[in-house]
Amino acid sequence: MAPRVVFLTILALVGGAAAQTCNTGGIYSAQFNRCYQYFTAPAQFEFAEEQCALLGGHLVSIQNGAENALIQSNGANSFKKSNYSDYWIGANDLETSGQWKWTDPSVTWNYQNWALGEPQSGSDCAIQDKGDGTWSAIGCTSYRPFVCVTPVIITATCPPITTPKPTVCPTPTPCPVKNCVPSCDQGWTYFAPTDFCYRVYHNAKWDDAEAACVLLGAHLASVHSETENTFVNNLASCGIKEGNPKDLAWIGLHKVGQDWVWTDGSKSDYINWAPKQPDNPGKENCVETAPDLSHDKWYENWNNEACSTEMRAYVCKKGSIHV
Repeated sequence: MAPRVVFLTILALVGGAAAQTCNTGGIYSAQFNRCYQYFTAPAQFEFAEEQCALLGGHLVSIQNGAENALIQSNGANSFKKSNYSDYWIGANDLETSGQWKWTDPSVTWNYQNWALGEPQSGSDCAIQDKGDGTWSAIGCTSYRPFVCVTPVIITATCPPITTPKPTVCPTPTPCPVKNCVPSCDQGWTYFAPTDFCYRVYHNAKWDDAEAACVLLGAHLASVHSETENTFVNNLASCGIKEGNPKDLAWIGLHKVGQDWVWTDGSKSDYINWAPKQPDNPGKENCVETAPDLSHDKWYENWNNEACSTEMRAYVCKKGSIHV
C-alpha cells in the first residue's frame, strides 16, 4: 500500500500547485515576491506614480540593499538605450520637507542609499542612478523613466473541473438592467456633453505633454464645439491676465504635413483660431489655447506656437468610466 499512498500524495500536491507571474513586461523576483516594471518613456514624478497606480501598483519602494542592487541591475539593462542615466523611484518628501517616505503607504521607510551630499534641500523626489544604484533628489517636475512595483499574479495549475450536464434545462435568469453612471478617475473632471474626462497638468513642452497624457490612457485634449472649448479653457484658467505665450495651455491640435490634426485621431470639425492665426508656417506646429485674457487680448482663442515651448499648462482628455 505504501507506493499507492505516495502516488496519491504527489497527485494532491501537483493539483494544488500555483505559479507567480506579472503583467506583460513585468519582471518577477522570487526573492522578494514582487513584480517590477520598467518604463522607458520619461514622465514627471506625479505622472509616473499615476501610471503605476493604473496597473495596481506604485513607484518602486526599496526595502534593503539586496533589492536596491536588483533594481539597479535590471534598470541598467532596461534603460541601457535611454538618454537618462537615472530613473524615478517612489521616495519623496512632498508631504513634509525632510521626512522621506514611499508613495506606497504600506511600506515603511527603513532603508536608504543616498549618494554623497544627497538629498539636497528643496528637491523633493528621488531617482536611482542606473550605474551604481545610489539615490539623488531632484525636482518632481523633471522628466525621467521610472520603475513600478505591481501586484504578483498567482495562477493556479489545478486541472479543470468538469460539471455533469443537467438533464433538465434550467429556467433562464432575466438579465439585470444596469444603470450605467459615468465617472472618472480621481482628480479628473467629467463633462457630460462629450462623455469624456479631463485633467490639467503643468509645465511641459508639447511632445512631453502628449507623452504624459498617453501614459495616463489619454491624449492632449481635442475640442469639437464651442461648449467644449469653453469647458477646457475654464478648466485650465488660472484667473489672471497672461503675460506671454508660455502662460497659455497646450491642446492636442498639431500640424502634420499641410493639415492640422488631433493627436487622438478625431475629426477636425471645430476651430477657434485667434485673429491672424495660424502664422509662421513651419516654425510653430503645435497649438495652445488662451484660458485667460492674453497679452494679445485673446480669450479662449487658439494660437500656433513652437512645440519646444514649455507651457504653463496642458489639458489631457480620455474616455469616461461606465459601470
